[in-house]
Amino acid sequence: MNSNGSSLPLAGVRVLEITTAWAGPRVTRILGHMGAEVIKIENPARPDNARRDPPFAGGVPGINNSGCFDIFNRDKKDVALDLKSAEGVAIVKRLVKVSDILVQNFAPRVMDNLGLSYPILKEINPGLVMLSLSGYGATGPDRDRVAFGAVLEAYSGLDKLSGYGDGMPGQCGTVISDYATGNVGIFAVLAALHYKKRTGQGQHIDLSEVENLLACIPEAVMEYTMNGRVPPARGNKDEVMVPHGCYRCRGEDFWIAIAVSSESEWQGLCRVMGEPELANDERFCDAFCRHRHEAELDAIISRWTRDKEHLALMHELQQAGVAAGPAYSQEELYNDTHIEQRGFLVETEHPVMGKRLLPGVFAKLSKTPGAVRTPSPLLGEHNEWLFNELLPKIKD
Repeated sequence: MNSNGSSLPLAGVRVLEITTAWAGPRVTRILGHMGAEVIKIENPARPDNARRDPPFAGGVPGINNSGCFDIFNRDKKDVALDLKSAEGVAIVKRLVKVSDILVQNFAPRVMDNLGLSYPILKEINPGLVMLSLSGYGATGPDRDRVAFGAVLEAYSGLDKLSGYGDGMPGQCGTVISDYATGNVGIFAVLAALHYKKRTGQGQHIDLSEVENLLACIPEAVMEYTMNGRVPPARGNKDEVMVPHGCYRCRGEDFWIAIAVSSESEWQGLCRVMGEPELANDERFCDAFCRHRHEAELDAIISRWTRDKEHLALMHELQQAGVAAGPAYSQEELYNDTHIEQRGFLVETEHPVMGKRLLPGVFAKLSKTPGAVRTPSPLLGEHNEWLFNELLPKIKD
């Protein structure tokens, strides 16, 4: 870990975080990796939900023992404040005076009820950039609905696109809405920060997870708005590319993904399969024909891959110009030579959980590369710093 953040692009930027779970903490974690000072505020009675999420180091649950919390909260300070108390709210308002950004991801009514809405905070600091990240947005009849990632993904229509055929809707397997919306939140905050640099004025950012998910499935939206058709669930299939799927390989639960986007790639696949004549078979001679006979083609490819070693087959197909990759388990991914040599996985040492190898900085900037400088904080770890060092410097 690199402890020096003074040369990073967001050095000197102070961020207040009043968040829980994944989406909001993802925004602030990446801002922290880029050098911002992030002060995370948690209610000691009801701390961040991610602290109760597995996996736990050593398999032992604990408030400071969650790997899930750790990965979303590195490079932050942590203070425990009861925001339902007048004293806690007063401290937040004092911190707003000397902060550039505030990120919160609760239902819109929460900050309003606490007396920490943007109109109030703007009076304290006109330059404040406030990101309000919620399930359904800060306005509209559904603004106060209870929101969780799985529910939002279903609401957006994503699950009905991810299922298989006439079966039940299929979830993505992880809370993709939180990751995708967190990424957009980072961009929105940086855009507002750039505006502040030019004008001195902050602004409020209203970010809806549902709307962001809709923006992630433009083909489905346009199919309905332009043609009046509801697109069916495709599973692993693609509207254009055939073959396009995941095929079983030799061994227990080993698979390879293959995607063909051009005739030259299709011919390359046929050569590797040892069946060059398939390229001219009237059932498969062009993309349209392959779509019509996709089930037959998938059966042929599946018979061929079934006795192949997935990594060796991936290399052979890649050499022929065919997009192919293994369906990795986490064990395989963490031992992959490419991932290792890229340096994406970084080791951090947590005071409770010990040393852990976790995903690092999201992008590699040639001049100002970010860094994982500190592990996730313990609950209330920086209260003494807040009360004895920072608050005394803030003029009332």
